[in-house]
Amino acid sequence: FILQNLIEDCKIDLSSTLKEGQVIDYKHIGEPLLNTDKSLLRKIIINLGSNAIKFSPANSTIYIKTEITKTDFKLTIKDNGIGISKEDQKHLFDRFFRGKNVINIQATGLGLHIVARYITLLGGNIAVESELNTGTKFIVAIQY
Repeated sequence: FILQNLIEDCKIDLSSTLKEGQVIDYKHIGEPLLNTDKSLLRKIIINLGSNAIKFSPANSTIYIKTEITKTDFKLTIKDNGIGISKEDQKHLFDRFFRGKNVINIQATGLGLHIVARYITLLGGNIAVESELNTGTKFIVAIQY
């Protein structure tokens, strides 16, 4: 499938949850065609994108970047939101885990656990870079 088309569809779906002034900025590098499970990838993008929107302030930008090479695919979703403490990052993909700084934000604590499972099914891995009050970046890498 053509990756940019999938991302544009996801952006449309995510647009209904954007806060006032929030925008999604998308960049792609590499070939347009990706050979992976489109349905699982869509669920990953929607979940990570929804989290970026939910945990970022109004008038901010959510960055989505994709890259396809001959050997791998990389998806990066970055925000300038509330961030995740180093202590909480260790448990981020545990079932029902919620960070200490998101107690007042509605969520179940299952989303990232499920995303990690989907990525495992695709043969990939996920990494997180985050700092409190600065933002979060999730990097999904799938080799083929």
